[in-house]
Amino acid sequence: MKCGVAVWNWLVPPRTLTEFVPELLAEGFEAISVQPRQILSLDERELADLNALLDEHQVPVTVHAAAGAFTEELMEGLLERLGARFHAVTFDGIRNWAPVGMRWNAGRMVETLLMVERLGAEVGVRYGIEDFPIDAVAMEEFGEDLQPVLGSERWGMLLDIGHLNLRRHDAEYFGRISVEENIERLPTTVHEVHVHDNPGDRDMHMPLGTGTLDFRAAAAGLRAIGFDGISTIEVCPSLHGRQPEDVWQTRAESLNLWREAWGS
Repeated sequence: MKCGVAVWNWLVPPRTLTEFVPELLAEGFEAISVQPRQILSLDERELADLNALLDEHQVPVTVHAAAGAFTEELMEGLLERLGARFHAVTFDGIRNWAPVGMRWNAGRMVETLLMVERLGAEVGVRYGIEDFPIDAVAMEEFGEDLQPVLGSERWGMLLDIGHLNLRRHDAEYFGRISVEENIERLPTTVHEVHVHDNPGDRDMHMPLGTGTLDFRAAAAGLRAIGFDGISTIEVCPSLHGRQPEDVWQTRAESLNLWREAWGS
């Protein structure tokens, strides 16, 4: 497992990504997670400097985006700029209203996944949807839609353990079983984990240890399923009323707590 950080929550202009990465490396991070614009907006010199840093320290890059807005042009641009450094892309899913309430639009999401499967084949880019499919029931419900990607070793999912805490507080279906059991029921490979905390009723993306998430149980559950992907610290100061420059130390504090929970 490598530990990374979601840079979009911390990168405040005029600081550039190339300037920011050495600070993250000094804090002990081994990977970065970006949104497409943070790579595609770099000029040639900035990109060359960033890639040199990534290569020197063997830092993989994950990309997080909205499945409904991720085009072939974006994928091709990221591949051109990152090459083999491009480890995985994960997506916020698509849900639409149905007579029974909000429902995953699995067919539309799979269109995006198949595009990544095709364009990212040479580099081996992994891909998946955040928190989908969540268990065997979801696999049965959406299995026909997912059929085109089921045979790919590069298909998997992103698990957000902060959202797992919200589900366990909000829905008896998830709350009646432990954190570890929720993780053990995941029906596909976990490529990436988003790591943050909350009080259980609001998605505040707080530092680990400041909410109600049993992150040690989450680490145990991930170890039990053999997780060997990238853990991305996704603390977001603006979602809990803080400014990044005032709480920069919470990145490294959360990283250290997660590594301690993991036993590394």
